[in-house]
Amino acid sequence: MQKIRNTYLTISLCLLAVMSAGLFLFTQQETKPEVNRDYFKLKESEKMDQVTLHSARGTVELKFVNNRWRVNDKWDADMRMIKLLFATLNQSEVRRPVAASIKDSVLQRLKQKGTKVTLSEAGIRKNDFLAAGNEPKTEAWFLKKGETQPYVMIIPGYRVYVAGILELDERGWRDKRIFDFNWRNFRSLTSAYSKEPHQSLEIEIKGQYFGIKNMERADTSKLNSYLDAVSLLFATRFVPSRQSGIDSLVTTAPAVRIEIKDITNHTYSLELFAPRRKDAEIYGRLADGEIVAFEKKIIAEIVRRRDYFLVKE
Repeated sequence: MQKIRNTYLTISLCLLAVMSAGLFLFTQQETKPEVNRDYFKLKESEKMDQVTLHSARGTVELKFVNNRWRVNDKWDADMRMIKLLFATLNQSEVRRPVAASIKDSVLQRLKQKGTKVTLSEAGIRKNDFLAAGNEPKTEAWFLKKGETQPYVMIIPGYRVYVAGILELDERGWRDKRIFDFNWRNFRSLTSAYSKEPHQSLEIEIKGQYFGIKNMERADTSKLNSYLDAVSLLFATRFVPSRQSGIDSLVTTAPAVRIEIKDITNHTYSLELFAPRRKDAEIYGRLADGEIVAFEKKIIAEIVRRRDYFLVKE
């Protein structure tokens, strides 16, 4: 009899455990509804022809005009950054709603520090949301226009601060190619060294080939490699002249000035400053006064002196 009673007791305990587990799962589903991970994704994003990024830092307007993207109607956009922007928007997903315990503070930060992102097609708004993140930039939040529930955003498989690209100023979007010309309209290139004027050179077309003015024989292999490096020169970034230490550097005489003219006499110029011991980059100045930074190894390819091109007997 005792054995039967124990059996019934065991069965009852098992049933109670199963019912408790079922009730737990049921309440979890009720309190934590499934999140729409694609809530901020935009269908047919390739049709977007305008992206506006507005924040307390300023406004960046990216527009697709005459088959190219432009930045604030002033400069051509860096196509690598445009592709990265749309890749970020297409791949970012909702991880979860922001927890109720920090919701108010997140909403406040979105309001004060956030970037208002507007995507449009042919003048019609297709998406409108706020984007921001925490101070160490380890967590990003998006908030739909007119709503009060922000969401934590991620790109699956990557540890990336999703809102980072949306916080760039106009310099971050500007095309970083320095000499925007092609060899069909090339006329001449001058590289002048302020402290070594005898090492300055002028490259011009001699017949069907490139040559160096007042140099009978130039190493054509080195010359062609040099011209390729110049034509493909990209800056790492645009630098505010007020950045600590840069403003004093650019008041000094540039070490090298490179100037290119095309057949319409349009001039492209770049002044390069001698690096200081503390500098990890090389700094330069464009014709419009903008300061740019380069990797040292890249600049080494375009600061070739006249003697470098001499054919060795």
